[in-house]
Amino acid sequence: MSPSLTWGAPERRPRRSRVLFSRVVGALAWVLAGGIAIAVYTNVIVDDSDLRLRTEALARETARCGDGCHITSTQIRRTVLEYRADFELDGSESVRVICRRDAIAFGPHRCTSRTSE
Repeated sequence: MSPSLTWGAPERRPRRSRVLFSRVVGALAWVLAGGIAIAVYTNVIVDDSDLRLRTEALARETARCGDGCHITSTQIRRTVLEYRADFELDGSESVRVICRRDAIAFGPHRCTSRTSE
């Protein structure tokens, strides 16, 4: 015999709304975790050599020195939200290039640059 029959208490069943709610919350949590994983992969883990070449060219263009100037140091910071590269160019000001996607994990990078003062 079941313990509920022994003590005389009716057997409780979970309400359908609670079960549905927990399944919806669980599905949304999995979708959110998957989206974060895709964003980390596309923005942080994937090879960035093409984007690095584009940012170097944009830094040289911003410094107005063309291919003649030499990059003395580079600091790159990759996060889920942006790609930031700080360049020190020989005989010029330092240049910061920031690249972001229209959607966090999808679409091409749009880059802007400015010189540091």
